[in-house]
Amino acid sequence: MTTSRPQESPEELRAELERLEREIAELQRVAREMREQLADHSDGSEVGPDRTEALTMAEEQEAIAAVLQARRQELQRRLAAS
Repeated sequence: MTTSRPQESPEELRAELERLEREIAELQRVAREMREQLADHSDGSEVGPDRTEALTMAEEQEAIAAVLQARRQELQRRLAAS
């Protein structure tokens, strides 16, 4: 069963793109900071949470950002077609 959704206006698409850009930037910033913290403590000194857990969290942030980047590309394609 397919459900159709109402066509979004170019303004709505632009607003969604702007929101995605902010979310992607924030996720990338958080992941970068987590990785920098891990690199700063590569001598084995305490980082706070377990290193494996911190690395997993950074990878999760990057994976979410990748999904949002795919959504951004789709929105850009739809905006160009409108």
